Amino acid sequence: MRINNSNNKPKALLLCGGKGERLYPFTEKTPKPLVKINNKPILSYIIEHLEKYNIMDLIILTGYKSNKIESYVEENYQKPNIQIINSGEVDIIKRIQDALHFIDDDFILLYGDTISNINMNNLINFHQLSNHQVTMSVWPLISQFGVVEIDNKGTVLGFKEKPKLDKWINIGYFYFNKSVFNKIKKSTSFADLLEDFSHEGILGAFKHEGVHITVNTVKELTEAEKNISNIY
Repeated sequence: MRINNSNNKPKALLLCGGKGERLYPFTEKTPKPLVKINNKPILSYIIEHLEKYNIMDLIILTGYKSNKIESYVEENYQKPNIQIINSGEVDIIKRIQDALHFIDDDFILLYGDTISNINMNNLINFHQLSNHQVTMSVWPLISQFGVVEIDNKGTVLGFKEKPKLDKWINIGYFYFNKSVFNKIKKSTSFADLLEDFSHEGILGAFKHEGVHITVNTVKELTEAEKNISNIY
């Protein structure tokens, strides 16, 4: 069964299949997208953010404890435009390949453990006005340490506490053109696919400098609980 777009926005694929081992013991019985931040699952924050931009057609790509995600979605989102595809324990690329059977146009891809206040309209417009076939959202890297400013004579000029660096990290929120479907189908690794796109010069970067929260570890979960109000 194919999902028909309910509007002119691209479908969104949500990667929700990993084991989340670094978030143990929270993920011992619960898939990471259902781990709660202030009594609300990560997955809900992501879905509600997409809905704000009228991105309603979703495919949730599962694996680890898929049955729990399926039950949660069925109980909380009684919508025919949300589909779940369980690919088991596989590389990200296999999950995307399985989803391609159900879509026939451009799509957005998100990580199921990343919450951001990215303006999705701006991301889509950026991509459509560029010459890139794929766009990846990036966020400035913040140093974990304070930085000492030193001049060429070795004199300390001052200090900066955990500054933003002139480097960027991948935070997901990808936009893929239909034109790269064949490349996706032939790939064996998502990381290698992105590397290939960069070498071909078809991968663009949408710079997001707003709030970004990733929940990979218990420490990051604690930080998320403090910072989630900055997004919602």
